[in-house]
Amino acid sequence: MNHLQYIYLLVAVLLWVLGYLHTGKLVRPRWKQPGKAVFYLTISVALIYWFDHYALFFIILHPLLGLVFHIRVCRRHHINWKTCQPREKYIELQEKWAKGEF
Repeated sequence: MNHLQYIYLLVAVLLWVLGYLHTGKLVRPRWKQPGKAVFYLTISVALIYWFDHYALFFIILHPLLGLVFHIRVCRRHHINWKTCQPREKYIELQEKWAKGEF
């Protein structure tokens, strides 16, 4: 990998960390947290290796779409999207979503 590809990887890591700091701590069950990180970073590295700068589409759009989805769902259920408050309601919504009860 060249230095530009390492920069793309750094962008992917930074975006994942920002997402984790925002709502990642609330992911249920807890074992999903490392799995999501490994999945996102593995796909990012593979795309960087195979498609070079086109990998930025995934690296940037994946978290951006997740943020848009998060904002819409939180607003629809009267949850503050920035703070995820009320936290109990947010976690309950997450558990219902995980069971497929949209």
